[in-house]
Amino acid sequence: MLLAYTSWYLGVWPGPVGEDGYALLANIDQGVPRFAGKEPAWILYALATYGTTGWMEMLVIPMILVQIAIFARILSWIYAQGYRKTALSFLLLIACTPHVLNFATGFYPDSVFSLAFVGILFEVWLGLKVRKISPGSALAIALLLPVAAFFKANGILIFVPVLYLACRLRGLWRWFLVLACIFWVLAVQLGGKLNDLGKGHGALKPLILFETVNFMQSRPMGLWENRHMVTDETKQVVYRYISQQSLDDLFDRDYWDTLWHQNHDRVKFRQMTREDRQVLRHEFFTYNLWRNLPVFFSSRVNIFLASALAQGGMVGPSNAKHYVEKINSASRYNFFELEAWPIWIDDVFQRSYNWRFLWWTPFFGVFLIFLCSWLAVRQKNWDDGLVAWAMLLQLGGIFMFSIAAEYRYMLLIFYSPLLLVPMWYLQKCQDGSSNKN
Repeated sequence: MLLAYTSWYLGVWPGPVGEDGYALLANIDQGVPRFAGKEPAWILYALATYGTTGWMEMLVIPMILVQIAIFARILSWIYAQGYRKTALSFLLLIACTPHVLNFATGFYPDSVFSLAFVGILFEVWLGLKVRKISPGSALAIALLLPVAAFFKANGILIFVPVLYLACRLRGLWRWFLVLACIFWVLAVQLGGKLNDLGKGHGALKPLILFETVNFMQSRPMGLWENRHMVTDETKQVVYRYISQQSLDDLFDRDYWDTLWHQNHDRVKFRQMTREDRQVLRHEFFTYNLWRNLPVFFSSRVNIFLASALAQGGMVGPSNAKHYVEKINSASRYNFFELEAWPIWIDDVFQRSYNWRFLWWTPFFGVFLIFLCSWLAVRQKNWDDGLVAWAMLLQLGGIFMFSIAAEYRYMLLIFYSPLLLVPMWYLQKCQDGSSNKN
């Protein structure tokens, strides 16, 4: 696995950057990292790696090593349990697939966050099975907590299974896990305040903004029933920052970027006051959402399916060559001056992309989430249930709160079989034992 990741990284050096990665690095260069608009923990990591060295590679390489370690831990356990074909299948169809390699070596937190979340749930699940935890597992949970909990807004859910495990344990390791949770919460909060990183945009604010604009789209039919789709208070707030013409012209069903990251000459939502945001939130939950339920759910389904089928934007392996020269970094594209290798990497990725509906599909993970959740309830196995429900909540969160049709949001679901297939195997064994009895 180390060979596969090293070989891939040599062909994409210093790694796919993308618009979000460029915004992060450029704002660090300019001394205003908070304007990257990302979660404080992710910015703190970037400041500690790229910010202190000026080398883009220093941000990516530690994440690659962490992901290799998580994959190796889970796959070696599956192999040791006698499920050798499963371990080999996961190695080839999950850990070393071109799109996973591409995300794992890029400047987005989604891959390492998703894998850390699954990795912690895996350790929690093992600990709950035997009512004890090894020092290695406890240390792994503690080290992965800031990544799984704080690199993305939805990671905060990880504290529930970790603290549940702590409650089920006895002795020293119970308090070790509790102290690890407290330490990282305080460390991230303090680091964010000391560096003035803000709070990120979270999940609710962009959803309300995106869907409110969606509700306000002009209706060519002009039906009487389509009047008053939003309240007058909503219109007053929105029209302070964008005209109806721009609202119609710039709205994209798949992305909120046109309303937030782009078109700043026509859209002023970034300048919205706290009072106006509160008005939008109040009107959204008291009238606008309920008046537009068909529109809202069609939007949720559209973005979820567009993400799952990878029909949104994609950062390719050679993406870094478009950004390295724009960044004040000592790094350069294709540092080792390889000729054929980057071309071959691009070709492999493109071939995989052409079959993404099959090889990238997260729907096997979706199926397993529902299956394992249902089996846990049927068997009254609340330990398995807690772990499976954590993934179910994440799936629901992705469906309800996504505001861009990005496949990277689905990586958590794509990685979920690493945890849920072993759980399903043991649930089947438990079912078999129950039937015999």
